[in-house]
Amino acid sequence: MDENKEINKETNTDSTITSPQPSTEQPQQPVKITPDSKIVVYFKNAGGAQALKQKKFKLQANLSFQNVIDKLRSQLKLKSNESLFLFINQVFQPSPDEILGELYKCFCHNDQLIINYSDLPAWG
Repeated sequence: MDENKEINKETNTDSTITSPQPSTEQPQQPVKITPDSKIVVYFKNAGGAQALKQKKFKLQANLSFQNVIDKLRSQLKLKSNESLFLFINQVFQPSPDEILGELYKCFCHNDQLIINYSDLPAWG
């Protein structure tokens, strides 16, 4: 009789285990960018770099990363001898010939490309 109670206890315990619920999140759709598209770029300062008054910009997808560097340098009013380091998602520095739309396709977050900038090599 005690053996039956043991079996019932095990059965009751097993019945309370819940299976994982299916995810309600939809898989991320591939980002479609045409050369004429405009994408949102969000600039975040780090270290001692000055903050921008306007942090979000809509830029053309077909711009090179060098164009983005030049635009940011002009916004910050930096001299040619002052250092500026740009990073995508605090991870890496793209080469100047990378196309902004391609970076957006790979690294966008919440429909924007986050570019961190610093006056010192902060990441990478």
